[in-house]
Amino acid sequence: MRYKPEPHWYAGNSFFKKSAPAFLQSWLIDRDSLTRRLICQCNQQQGQFRVVVFQESWEKPLRSEAKTLGMKSNELGFVRQVHLFCDDKPWVYAKTVIPRDTLHGELQKLTKLGTQPLGAVLFANKHISRGSIEIAKITKNHAMFEAAVIKAPTLQTIWGRRSVFKIKEKPLLVSEVFLPDLSP
Repeated sequence: MRYKPEPHWYAGNSFFKKSAPAFLQSWLIDRDSLTRRLICQCNQQQGQFRVVVFQESWEKPLRSEAKTLGMKSNELGFVRQVHLFCDDKPWVYAKTVIPRDTLHGELQKLTKLGTQPLGAVLFANKHISRGSIEIAKITKNHAMFEAAVIKAPTLQTIWGRRSVFKIKEKPLLVSEVFLPDLSP
């Protein structure tokens, strides 16, 4: 398999967000629960929100993910990849990377969420804090593109954001990529 580069992540408050499509800009920098916002938007369209898990495993995170989390280059983390749907339309691809050191005590439940949205768990926890938001323009040649895009073979570019959440000072990285079926 040929190596695919990672996208370049930029500070969410930078000028870079201005090159994102106008309707996506508020989604990219919103610090509140994406899950809650998606459910609300889906309900307005009389749709059914759901989470489809397509991978949960212990693996080496991408280089930038490991660096962001302060993990060693050969360290395994728990990686969860899901699509967030409204009816049959994938709106968001989400990837969570959790270092082994984070998964102690009650936080072990993060490896057994099933179809429960991670956002519902994170934003219900009073010990949660969110770091800064980074934004990336993700193209076909980036590693994350293939995992994110279910359909739309002619699609060339998608936009994503990521941030480190800390629960009781234990980090996890959440990346969220907005897909073309998410309508303004």
